[in-house]
Amino acid sequence: MAKLLVMPKLGLTMVEGKVSKWHKKEGDEVKKGDVLFEVETDKITNSIEADQDGVIRKIFVNEGEKAKVAAPVAILAGRDEDISSLLQEAGVEITENLKEEKGHDVKEVKEYTHVRKDGEYIRATPYAKYLAREKSIDLSKVKGTGEDGRIVARDVLNYAEEVKIKISPVAAKMAEEYGVDITQIDAKGRIMKEDILAAIDVNKIEALKEEVKAKVEIVTPNTMRKIIAQRMLESWTTTPRVTYNMEVDMTNTIDFRNKLKDSFTKAGAKLTYNHILMKIASKVLLEYPYLNASFNGEVIELHNYVNIGLAVDVGDGLLVPNVKNVHEKPLLDIALETEALIKNAREGKLSPDDLAGGTFTITNIGMYGIDSFSPIINKPEVAILGVNRIAEKPVVINGQIVIRPMMNLSLSADHRLVDGAMAAKFLVRFKEILENPYLLFI
Repeated sequence: MAKLLVMPKLGLTMVEGKVSKWHKKEGDEVKKGDVLFEVETDKITNSIEADQDGVIRKIFVNEGEKAKVAAPVAILAGRDEDISSLLQEAGVEITENLKEEKGHDVKEVKEYTHVRKDGEYIRATPYAKYLAREKSIDLSKVKGTGEDGRIVARDVLNYAEEVKIKISPVAAKMAEEYGVDITQIDAKGRIMKEDILAAIDVNKIEALKEEVKAKVEIVTPNTMRKIIAQRMLESWTTTPRVTYNMEVDMTNTIDFRNKLKDSFTKAGAKLTYNHILMKIASKVLLEYPYLNASFNGEVIELHNYVNIGLAVDVGDGLLVPNVKNVHEKPLLDIALETEALIKNAREGKLSPDDLAGGTFTITNIGMYGIDSFSPIINKPEVAILGVNRIAEKPVVINGQIVIRPMMNLSLSADHRLVDGAMAAKFLVRFKEILENPYLLFI
């Protein structure tokens, strides 16, 4: 059954999305469950799957283009199914040349004049692309006469005739041997061996240039990285943050976790130190509400709930989904929800709502052997807790030197709202519970 695919609404606040990648092209067969395209919204990318079998008959939104929520993106239908009503629904003008590649007679071919900008996506039919590859033709040089300037098969064939190059057999052999691109030779009439010899030196210079270029990799940052850069710069330049470090003895927390691990495993969850830290943070934040606030420079919002974000490395950036109302949830629920969010983040299945509404963030890079760092605040929050590695160190207890597992906590706070004394008290209380985690139950 023919279906109009639209830009999905992936969260309550989403108004538009960007098609970052198509996994299928026009004319491709599609099976239910196949990934059709990827949508970027703010910092996340979601994969959109087909909910039925069919063929991609028409694409309206190309890679890199944006569309409003519910706007037409493509048509999925049977290969010979009539899609004229859906084309009209999507606002596409129907002309007889749409029938061309299905083998029908062409009653009218509407000529379009379209000036293609540098770097613009080249719209061409699948068969036109096939012919261009076969004949080594650069489609950017071909004028399209199809609908909206789309390149069709006859355009490629006509262009091939126009640019047919005359060359002597000797010159052709030399060009092949020395790798000379004969389309770049401006010869009067037939290309001769003298023209090839003149081009060889030029080619050597160009080859050296290409060799230098090959040693430099130019990478265009994706949307996620651009937004991260923008927000980090904004936080750095507008927030007078101070980082406070405190060392904690993790002996009792390690014991606490070891005693609970088997029970959590039976319940289908893996208990990590992050889950314990989130639960402790929810308790201490309610005791020190100014660290659980939002501040825009004029108005302070003190939250009576705790939504804790956990920074997740997704390969090309960080996402910070947050668990809502952590202060009300048992440790098992925190573990289950956190791991589900981490899994969705790495699979590109987060919704914008998963990233919204955080009141405090925890970022843990202890697994990389880091002893101390200065995390940047995730605005409009006013504080973020950095977690470092657990390392065995000699410490003095009751006058005796003993080896204990020690860990640094690195708290960055907005000094406009959180002064040094308040930050220190927060860390002291956090340390107290970490060193005696059974205080969570009081």
